[in-house]
Amino acid sequence: MYGAEGLTGSCKACGTTLERAAMREVRHFEETRLLEVTCGGCKRTFLAIHVDAVPIDAVNMEDVVEAAEQLSSARSLSDLFSPGDLDLPDAA
Repeated sequence: MYGAEGLTGSCKACGTTLERAAMREVRHFEETRLLEVTCGGCKRTFLAIHVDAVPIDAVNMEDVVEAAEQLSSARSLSDLFSPGDLDLPDAA
């Protein structure tokens, strides 16, 4: 077992913060892990699911300005998209 890094909250039974808990990975699939958690206060054991957070790139003001300029000058969809993006074979 190892420290419960990344776990937040507290034990429902005794109120001890889960930062003091010990955990063991039971199963792992892609970004999801099933953990066996042992509370550091009351020593109760329970299961928890941990999903690794995927970082999200924030949109900055320059991206918004560029998109607004492209939209305001576009007269048709072909001004915004390449020909391959507009090829819809099933739309007929």
